[in-house]
Amino acid sequence: MSPRGDVMKVLADARPARLDPEAGNRPDPYAIMAHPQPVTARAVPRPTRRLVLAGALPTVAVLAAGAVFLTVGAGGTGPAGTPGADGPAAGTTAPAPRTARDLLLVAAERSAADPTTGGRYWVRELENGEPREVGPAKRRYQVMARHGLRLWEAMTPGGRSVTLSRDLGAVPCTAEDREAWQADGSPTQWILPAPTDIPDAEPVIISGTPGPETVRWDSARPTPRGVKAGKAAYDLAGGPISLAELAAVPTEPAALKAWLVKRLKASEVQEATNYSLLWSANTLLFDLPVSPQVRAAAYRMLADVPGVTSLGEVTDQRGRVGMAVGFARKGDGGHWSQLRLIIDPRTGQALASESWDLGSGGAPTATGTLQSYALVTRAGFTNDNPPTRSK
Repeated sequence: MSPRGDVMKVLADARPARLDPEAGNRPDPYAIMAHPQPVTARAVPRPTRRLVLAGALPTVAVLAAGAVFLTVGAGGTGPAGTPGADGPAAGTTAPAPRTARDLLLVAAERSAADPTTGGRYWVRELENGEPREVGPAKRRYQVMARHGLRLWEAMTPGGRSVTLSRDLGAVPCTAEDREAWQADGSPTQWILPAPTDIPDAEPVIISGTPGPETVRWDSARPTPRGVKAGKAAYDLAGGPISLAELAAVPTEPAALKAWLVKRLKASEVQEATNYSLLWSANTLLFDLPVSPQVRAAAYRMLADVPGVTSLGEVTDQRGRVGMAVGFARKGDGGHWSQLRLIIDPRTGQALASESWDLGSGGAPTATGTLQSYALVTRAGFTNDNPPTRSK
Protein backbone atom coordinates (compact mmCIF):
# COMPACT_ATOMS: atom_id res chain seq x y z
CA MET A 1 0.00 0.00 0.00
CA SER A 2 1.20 3.45 -0.77
CA PRO A 3 1.89 5.71 2.20
CA ARG A 4 -0.67 8.17 0.89
CA GLY A 5 -3.69 6.19 2.01
CA ASP A 6 -6.32 3.98 0.49
CA VAL A 7 -6.13 2.50 -2.98
CA MET A 8 -8.38 5.07 -4.62
CA LYS A 9 -6.06 7.88 -3.54
CA VAL A 10 -2.98 5.93 -4.70
CA LEU A 11 -4.49 5.29 -8.10
CA ALA A 12 -5.52 8.93 -8.43
CA ASP A 13 -1.99 10.07 -7.59
CA ALA A 14 -0.38 7.56 -9.99
CA ARG A 15 -2.72 8.52 -12.81
CA PRO A 16 -0.82 10.15 -15.71
CA ALA A 17 -1.07 13.93 -15.52
CA ARG A 18 -1.97 14.12 -19.19
CA LEU A 19 -5.32 12.51 -18.39
CA ASP A 20 -6.20 15.29 -15.99
CA PRO A 21 -7.62 18.62 -17.16
CA GLU A 22 -5.10 20.51 -15.05
CA ALA A 23 -1.83 19.25 -13.57
CA GLY A 24 -2.05 18.74 -9.85
CA ASN A 25 -5.85 18.94 -9.86
CA ARG A 26 -6.58 15.25 -9.30
CA PRO A 27 -10.11 14.11 -8.47
CA ASP A 28 -11.09 13.23 -4.93
CA PRO A 29 -12.32 9.61 -5.07
CA TYR A 30 -14.83 10.23 -2.28
CA ALA A 31 -16.23 13.23 -4.13
CA ILE A 32 -16.53 11.10 -7.25
CA MET A 33 -18.65 8.59 -5.36
CA ALA A 34 -20.77 11.31 -3.75
CA HIS A 35 -21.34 13.33 -6.92
CA PRO A 36 -20.99 10.96 -9.90
CA GLN A 37 -20.87 12.51 -13.34
CA PRO A 38 -21.89 9.90 -15.92
CA VAL A 39 -19.98 9.97 -19.17
CA THR A 40 -22.82 8.40 -21.11
CA ALA A 41 -26.53 7.96 -20.75
CA ARG A 42 -26.34 4.45 -22.20
CA ALA A 43 -27.16 1.84 -19.56
CA VAL A 44 -24.58 -0.88 -18.98
CA PRO A 45 -26.22 -3.93 -17.38
CA ARG A 46 -22.99 -5.49 -16.14
CA PRO A 47 -19.24 -4.93 -16.30
CA THR A 48 -17.83 -5.64 -19.74
CA ARG A 49 -14.83 -7.74 -20.65
CA ARG A 50 -11.70 -6.12 -21.96
CA LEU A 51 -11.55 -5.85 -25.73
CA VAL A 52 -8.32 -5.89 -27.73
CA LEU A 53 -7.47 -3.01 -30.03
CA ALA A 54 -7.29 -5.38 -32.97
CA GLY A 55 -6.09 -2.86 -35.51
CA ALA A 56 -3.64 -1.06 -33.24
CA LEU A 57 -1.79 -3.67 -31.22
CA PRO A 58 -1.03 -7.36 -31.64
CA THR A 59 -3.01 -9.52 -29.22
CA VAL A 60 0.21 -10.82 -27.67
CA ALA A 61 1.35 -7.28 -26.90
CA VAL A 62 -1.86 -6.41 -25.09
CA LEU A 63 -1.79 -9.64 -23.10
CA ALA A 64 1.82 -9.06 -22.17
CA ALA A 65 1.02 -5.55 -21.02
CA GLY A 66 -1.59 -6.90 -18.61
CA ALA A 67 0.57 -9.82 -17.50
CA VAL A 68 3.14 -7.42 -16.04
CA PHE A 69 0.74 -6.91 -13.16
CA LEU A 70 -0.23 -10.53 -12.56
CA THR A 71 2.71 -12.17 -10.82
CA VAL A 72 4.38 -11.47 -7.49
CA GLY A 73 7.74 -13.03 -6.67
CA ALA A 74 7.66 -16.28 -4.73
CA GLY A 75 9.08 -16.80 -1.28
CA GLY A 76 6.41 -15.03 0.75
CA THR A 77 3.78 -16.30 3.10
CA GLY A 78 0.78 -14.45 1.75
CA PRO A 79 -2.71 -15.50 0.71
CA ALA A 80 -3.36 -18.49 -1.48
CA GLY A 81 -2.29 -16.67 -4.64
CA THR A 82 -3.87 -14.59 -7.35
CA PRO A 83 -7.46 -13.72 -6.45
CA GLY A 84 -9.84 -16.15 -8.10
CA ALA A 85 -7.16 -18.77 -8.72
CA ASP A 86 -7.85 -21.19 -5.89
CA GLY A 87 -11.15 -22.85 -5.09
CA PRO A 88 -12.75 -26.00 -3.74
CA ALA A 89 -11.22 -29.34 -4.60
CA ALA A 90 -12.08 -30.80 -7.99
CA GLY A 91 -15.40 -32.62 -8.00
CA THR A 92 -16.92 -30.61 -5.14
CA THR A 93 -19.69 -28.09 -5.67
CA ALA A 94 -20.79 -25.61 -3.03
CA PRO A 95 -24.16 -23.85 -3.38
CA ALA A 96 -23.86 -20.21 -4.42
CA PRO A 97 -24.73 -17.71 -1.67
CA ARG A 98 -28.20 -16.30 -2.30
CA THR A 99 -28.10 -13.10 -0.25
CA ALA A 100 -25.53 -10.40 0.46
CA ARG A 101 -25.32 -11.61 4.05
CA ASP A 102 -24.71 -15.21 2.96
CA LEU A 103 -21.97 -14.13 0.54
CA LEU A 104 -20.22 -11.95 3.10
CA LEU A 105 -20.33 -14.65 5.78
CA VAL A 106 -18.92 -17.23 3.35
CA ALA A 107 -16.16 -14.77 2.38
CA ALA A 108 -15.43 -14.23 6.08
CA GLU A 109 -15.09 -17.97 6.69
CA ARG A 110 -12.73 -18.41 3.74
CA SER A 111 -10.69 -15.35 4.72
CA ALA A 112 -10.27 -16.56 8.31
CA ALA A 113 -8.75 -19.79 6.95
CA ASP A 114 -6.00 -17.86 5.11
CA PRO A 115 -2.56 -19.05 6.35
CA THR A 116 -0.92 -15.61 5.99
CA THR A 117 1.92 -15.10 8.47
CA GLY A 118 3.49 -11.90 7.17
CA GLY A 119 6.68 -10.99 5.32
CA ARG A 120 9.18 -8.24 4.59
CA TYR A 121 6.88 -6.62 2.02
CA TRP A 122 3.15 -6.22 1.53
CA VAL A 123 2.70 -6.54 -2.23
CA ARG A 124 -0.30 -5.65 -4.36
CA GLU A 125 -0.80 -5.50 -8.09
CA LEU A 126 -3.70 -3.38 -9.27
CA GLU A 127 -5.48 -2.10 -12.33
CA ASN A 128 -7.85 0.83 -12.44
CA GLY A 129 -9.82 2.39 -15.23
CA GLU A 130 -12.52 4.82 -16.21
CA PRO A 131 -14.54 5.18 -19.42
CA ARG A 132 -13.95 8.25 -21.58
CA GLU A 133 -16.12 9.41 -24.47
CA VAL A 134 -14.19 9.97 -27.70
CA GLY A 135 -14.68 9.99 -31.45
CA PRO A 136 -16.40 12.30 -33.96
CA ALA A 137 -19.42 14.33 -32.88
CA LYS A 138 -21.91 12.21 -34.83
CA ARG A 139 -20.41 8.85 -33.86
CA ARG A 140 -19.27 9.06 -30.26
CA TYR A 141 -18.04 5.96 -28.48
CA GLN A 142 -16.33 5.04 -25.23
CA VAL A 143 -12.86 3.73 -24.46
CA MET A 144 -11.64 2.49 -21.12
CA ALA A 145 -8.53 4.39 -19.98
CA ARG A 146 -6.54 1.91 -17.84
CA HIS A 147 -3.61 2.20 -15.47
CA GLY A 148 -1.62 -0.48 -13.64
CA LEU A 149 0.30 -0.39 -10.37
CA ARG A 150 2.67 -2.71 -8.55
CA LEU A 151 3.07 -1.64 -4.92
CA TRP A 152 5.75 -3.05 -2.63
CA GLU A 153 5.31 -1.73 0.91
CA ALA A 154 8.17 -2.32 3.34
CA MET A 155 6.99 -3.91 6.58
CA THR A 156 10.31 -3.67 8.43
CA PRO A 157 12.15 -0.62 9.86
CA GLY A 158 14.49 0.92 7.32
CA GLY A 159 12.88 -0.87 4.38
CA ARG A 160 12.33 1.06 1.15
CA SER A 161 8.95 0.90 -0.54
CA VAL A 162 8.64 0.98 -4.32
CA THR A 163 5.80 1.87 -6.68
CA LEU A 164 5.85 0.68 -10.29
CA SER A 165 3.21 2.25 -12.51
CA ARG A 166 2.22 1.91 -16.12
CA ASP A 167 -0.33 3.29 -18.55
CA LEU A 168 -1.97 0.13 -19.94
CA GLY A 169 -3.58 1.87 -22.90
CA ALA A 170 -7.25 2.53 -23.60
CA VAL A 171 -9.54 -0.04 -25.22
CA PRO A 172 -13.14 0.12 -26.48
CA CYS A 173 -15.61 -0.58 -23.67
CA THR A 174 -18.15 -2.72 -25.54
CA ALA A 175 -18.58 -4.52 -28.85
CA GLU A 176 -20.66 -1.56 -30.04
CA ASP A 177 -17.87 0.82 -29.06
CA ARG A 178 -15.37 -1.37 -30.88
CA GLU A 179 -17.40 -1.14 -34.10
CA ALA A 180 -17.58 2.63 -33.76
CA TRP A 181 -13.82 2.76 -33.09
CA GLN A 182 -13.16 0.76 -36.27
CA ALA A 183 -15.48 3.06 -38.22
CA ASP A 184 -13.40 5.94 -36.85
CA GLY A 185 -10.29 4.47 -38.47
CA SER A 186 -9.05 2.50 -35.44
CA PRO A 187 -7.11 5.40 -33.90
CA THR A 188 -4.49 4.74 -31.22
CA GLN A 189 -4.73 8.21 -29.65
CA TRP A 190 -7.50 10.62 -28.80
CA ILE A 191 -7.12 14.30 -27.94
CA LEU A 192 -10.02 15.79 -26.02
CA PRO A 193 -10.56 19.57 -25.94
CA ALA A 194 -9.40 21.40 -22.85
CA PRO A 195 -12.24 21.99 -20.36
CA THR A 196 -13.68 25.46 -20.81
CA ASP A 197 -14.45 25.94 -17.12
CA ILE A 198 -10.83 25.48 -15.95
CA PRO A 199 -8.38 28.37 -16.55
CA ASP A 200 -5.25 27.47 -18.54
CA ALA A 201 -6.38 23.86 -18.90
CA GLU A 202 -4.64 21.80 -21.57
CA PRO A 203 -6.14 19.23 -23.95
CA VAL A 204 -6.53 15.72 -22.53
CA ILE A 205 -4.55 13.03 -24.37
CA ILE A 206 -5.66 9.40 -24.17
CA SER A 207 -3.38 6.74 -25.64
CA GLY A 208 -4.43 3.33 -26.90
CA THR A 209 -0.88 2.02 -26.63
CA PRO A 210 0.61 0.75 -23.34
CA GLY A 211 3.42 2.94 -22.05
CA PRO A 212 6.67 2.10 -20.27
CA GLU A 213 6.68 1.18 -16.61
CA THR A 214 8.04 3.84 -14.27
CA VAL A 215 9.66 3.14 -10.91
CA ARG A 216 9.60 5.34 -7.82
CA TRP A 217 11.47 4.43 -4.65
CA ASP A 218 10.31 5.87 -1.36
CA SER A 219 13.29 6.46 0.90
CA ALA A 220 10.97 7.37 3.77
CA ARG A 221 7.24 7.49 4.30
CA PRO A 222 5.58 10.88 4.72
CA THR A 223 4.22 11.37 8.23
CA PRO A 224 0.51 12.24 8.19
CA ARG A 225 -0.89 14.68 10.69
CA GLY A 226 -1.50 13.01 14.03
CA VAL A 227 1.17 10.34 13.61
CA LYS A 228 4.51 10.45 15.36
CA ALA A 229 7.53 11.07 13.13
CA GLY A 230 9.14 7.97 11.75
CA LYS A 231 6.02 5.81 12.01
CA ALA A 232 4.65 4.29 8.84
CA ALA A 233 1.01 5.21 8.34
CA TYR A 234 -1.99 4.56 6.16
CA ASP A 235 -5.48 6.08 6.04
CA LEU A 236 -8.52 4.37 7.56
CA ALA A 237 -11.94 5.67 8.60
CA GLY A 238 -11.07 9.32 7.97
CA GLY A 239 -7.67 9.45 9.64
CA PRO A 240 -4.08 8.17 9.63
CA ILE A 241 -3.18 4.85 11.22
CA SER A 242 0.23 3.29 11.82
CA LEU A 243 1.33 -0.30 11.24
CA ALA A 244 1.38 -0.87 14.98
CA GLU A 245 -2.19 0.38 15.25
CA LEU A 246 -3.25 -1.81 12.34
CA ALA A 247 -1.94 -4.83 14.21
CA ALA A 248 -4.37 -4.00 17.04
CA VAL A 249 -7.51 -3.60 14.92
CA PRO A 250 -10.37 -5.63 16.50
CA THR A 251 -11.05 -9.06 15.02
CA GLU A 252 -14.67 -9.35 16.22
CA PRO A 253 -17.31 -7.70 13.98
CA ALA A 254 -19.16 -5.82 16.74
CA ALA A 255 -15.93 -4.54 18.25
CA LEU A 256 -14.61 -3.59 14.80
CA LYS A 257 -17.77 -1.61 14.04
CA ALA A 258 -17.56 0.26 17.36
CA TRP A 259 -13.87 0.97 16.77
CA LEU A 260 -14.53 2.33 13.26
CA VAL A 261 -17.49 4.43 14.40
CA LYS A 262 -15.31 6.00 17.10
CA ARG A 263 -12.65 6.89 14.51
CA LEU A 264 -15.24 8.26 12.10
CA LYS A 265 -16.85 10.45 14.75
CA ALA A 266 -13.44 11.90 15.56
CA SER A 267 -12.69 12.45 11.86
CA GLU A 268 -12.84 15.75 10.01
CA VAL A 269 -13.22 13.89 6.71
CA GLN A 270 -16.06 11.37 7.04
CA GLU A 271 -19.19 11.03 9.14
CA ALA A 272 -20.17 7.81 10.90
CA THR A 273 -22.77 6.47 8.43
CA ASN A 274 -23.51 3.10 6.90
CA TYR A 275 -21.84 4.35 3.72
CA SER A 276 -18.64 5.33 5.54
CA LEU A 277 -18.63 1.94 7.31
CA LEU A 278 -18.78 0.33 3.87
CA TRP A 279 -15.89 2.51 2.64
CA SER A 280 -13.87 1.65 5.74
CA ALA A 281 -14.47 -2.08 5.26
CA ASN A 282 -13.54 -1.68 1.60
CA THR A 283 -10.23 -0.13 2.69
CA LEU A 284 -9.51 -3.01 5.07
CA LEU A 285 -10.34 -5.61 2.42
CA PHE A 286 -8.49 -4.03 -0.51
CA ASP A 287 -5.74 -1.78 0.76
CA LEU A 288 -4.23 -2.56 4.12
CA PRO A 289 -1.78 -5.20 5.37
CA VAL A 290 -4.11 -6.59 8.02
CA SER A 291 -4.48 -10.14 9.31
CA PRO A 292 -6.94 -12.64 7.80
CA GLN A 293 -8.91 -12.37 11.03
CA VAL A 294 -9.39 -8.62 10.52
CA ARG A 295 -10.54 -9.16 6.93
CA ALA A 296 -12.98 -11.80 8.16
CA ALA A 297 -14.30 -9.36 10.78
CA ALA A 298 -14.76 -6.69 8.07
CA TYR A 299 -16.85 -9.12 6.00
CA ARG A 300 -18.95 -10.09 9.03
CA MET A 301 -19.49 -6.46 9.95
CA LEU A 302 -20.65 -5.68 6.39
CA ALA A 303 -23.12 -8.58 6.60
CA ASP A 304 -25.10 -6.54 9.14
CA VAL A 305 -24.81 -3.08 7.53
CA PRO A 306 -28.25 -1.91 6.31
CA GLY A 307 -28.41 -1.13 2.62
CA VAL A 308 -25.85 -3.70 1.45
CA THR A 309 -27.58 -5.82 -1.21
CA SER A 310 -26.67 -8.81 -3.36
CA LEU A 311 -26.03 -8.22 -7.06
CA GLY A 312 -25.50 -11.89 -7.86
CA GLU A 313 -22.86 -13.25 -10.20
CA VAL A 314 -20.88 -10.66 -12.18
CA THR A 315 -17.74 -10.46 -14.28
CA ASP A 316 -14.98 -8.00 -13.44
CA GLN A 317 -12.92 -6.03 -15.96
CA ARG A 318 -10.43 -8.90 -16.30
CA GLY A 319 -13.19 -11.36 -17.12
CA ARG A 320 -13.00 -13.05 -13.72
CA VAL A 321 -16.31 -14.35 -12.40
CA GLY A 322 -17.29 -13.46 -8.86
CA MET A 323 -20.29 -12.39 -6.81
CA ALA A 324 -21.01 -8.79 -5.93
CA VAL A 325 -22.65 -6.74 -3.22
CA GLY A 326 -23.59 -3.11 -3.64
CA PHE A 327 -24.59 -0.04 -1.67
CA ALA A 328 -26.53 2.79 -3.35
CA ARG A 329 -26.87 6.34 -2.08
CA LYS A 330 -28.05 9.63 -3.54
CA GLY A 331 -25.36 12.29 -3.60
CA ASP A 332 -25.76 16.03 -3.25
CA GLY A 333 -25.61 16.32 -7.04
CA GLY A 334 -28.88 14.41 -7.37
CA HIS A 335 -27.45 11.20 -8.85
CA TRP A 336 -27.62 7.78 -7.29
CA SER A 337 -24.14 6.29 -6.91
CA GLN A 338 -23.38 2.70 -6.08
CA LEU A 339 -20.22 1.16 -4.70
CA ARG A 340 -19.88 -2.47 -5.75
CA LEU A 341 -17.56 -5.02 -4.20
CA ILE A 342 -16.82 -8.12 -6.27
CA ILE A 343 -15.75 -11.14 -4.23
CA ASP A 344 -14.56 -14.64 -5.09
CA PRO A 345 -16.72 -16.76 -2.74
CA ARG A 346 -14.38 -19.75 -3.13
CA THR A 347 -11.46 -17.94 -1.52
CA GLY A 348 -12.91 -14.86 0.18
CA GLN A 349 -10.59 -12.69 -1.94
CA ALA A 350 -11.80 -9.21 -2.88
CA LEU A 351 -11.46 -9.04 -6.66
CA ALA A 352 -12.61 -5.55 -7.55
CA SER A 353 -14.28 -2.36 -6.40
CA GLU A 354 -16.48 -0.46 -8.86
CA SER A 355 -18.31 2.87 -8.87
CA TRP A 356 -21.58 3.07 -10.82
CA ASP A 357 -24.05 5.84 -11.61
CA LEU A 358 -27.66 4.65 -11.23
CA GLY A 359 -29.47 7.70 -12.52
CA SER A 360 -31.15 10.71 -10.95
CA GLY A 361 -34.74 9.53 -10.45
CA GLY A 362 -36.62 9.01 -7.24
CA ALA A 363 -35.04 5.57 -6.91
CA PRO A 364 -31.85 4.03 -8.34
CA THR A 365 -32.17 2.24 -11.67
CA ALA A 366 -31.61 -1.50 -11.92
CA THR A 367 -28.81 -0.95 -14.42
CA GLY A 368 -26.41 1.93 -14.65
CA THR A 369 -23.22 3.39 -16.04
CA LEU A 370 -19.79 2.28 -14.89
CA GLN A 371 -17.83 5.30 -13.65
CA SER A 372 -14.56 3.69 -12.56
CA TYR A 373 -13.07 0.46 -11.30
CA ALA A 374 -10.12 -0.77 -9.27
CA LEU A 375 -9.27 -4.45 -9.41
CA VAL A 376 -6.72 -6.53 -7.55
CA THR A 377 -4.74 -9.14 -9.47
CA ARG A 378 -2.48 -10.03 -6.54
CA ALA A 379 -2.27 -9.25 -2.83
CA GLY A 380 -0.10 -10.77 -0.13
CA PHE A 381 3.18 -10.77 1.74
CA THR A 382 6.58 -11.80 0.42
CA ASN A 383 10.17 -11.99 1.63
CA ASP A 384 11.55 -11.35 -1.87
CA ASN A 385 13.31 -8.13 -2.83
CA PRO A 386 11.27 -5.58 -4.80
CA PRO A 387 11.70 -5.42 -8.59
CA THR A 388 13.40 -2.41 -10.11
CA ARG A 389 11.95 -2.72 -13.62
CA SER A 390 9.35 -4.58 -15.67
CA LYS A 391 9.74 -8.33 -16.05
